[in-house]
Amino acid sequence: MPSRNAKLVSAPVSQGDVVLEIEGAVATVTIERPSKINAIRLPTWQALSMLVGAADRNPAVGVIVVRGAGGHFSAGNDIAVLSTFPGRLADAQAFGAAWAEAIETIEDASKPVIMAIEGVCYGSALAMSLGGDIRVASSNAVFSIPVAKLGALYLRSDLQRLVATIGMGQSKKLLYTSDSFGAEEALGIGLVDEVFPEESFAAELQRLIANMLERSPFTLRRSKQLLRGCVPAGNCRETRESLAAFAEATQSTDFTEGISAFLERRKAVFR
Repeated sequence: MPSRNAKLVSAPVSQGDVVLEIEGAVATVTIERPSKINAIRLPTWQALSMLVGAADRNPAVGVIVVRGAGGHFSAGNDIAVLSTFPGRLADAQAFGAAWAEAIETIEDASKPVIMAIEGVCYGSALAMSLGGDIRVASSNAVFSIPVAKLGALYLRSDLQRLVATIGMGQSKKLLYTSDSFGAEEALGIGLVDEVFPEESFAAELQRLIANMLERSPFTLRRSKQLLRGCVPAGNCRETRESLAAFAEATQSTDFTEGISAFLERRKAVFR
């Protein structure tokens, strides 16, 4: 039987803007839409659920890495898609459900999940990163939760993970201001666990992965299970009622104005 570090390479699997590559014991799940800064559409969320789940079920995999292509993690939900939701409540509900399921799949994976964050990490992509076990950022990473600029809402489960990670005060600041900030500030508030220099990000990421693969797979898996019960976010699941809050927000006049302002490259005027 090959060792966990043997470099057995599987053919890449592509699905809905997402690619799964397995090399040895490392599964890399990459959002591949660099022309749109890896903005997330409905098929992207669905593919993330499918491919992260497939990686977790593969007995050869010891660590899962989630990242974005082209030097950016992701700009978050595709504004062009969000702009179609006013007047289409069912579409918004389906999108919110797929978004929640993808992050739950990442969070529920039995294998450790590393979120490798470079460049832009905004909105729902930041929320997705909170489903991982370890968040490492390049020094060039930029973060924001721009919901208040768009008249939009985070999912309830996103809010719970955010508060569990950085506390109520910092969560309110990020949500209420929608300001962008860099990797060092993210490290300072506990949003990421480590910042690597941009020029050595790939090497440092590989060092971290190699370190984890040398450890007991049983301990990693079982510790993850036990740790999940130690934080409130570990039991957070969306319901029909909680998803309705996100969907209903897409029908508001503030949402219409925020999305229109973004697409027209102007400042939103909320009334």
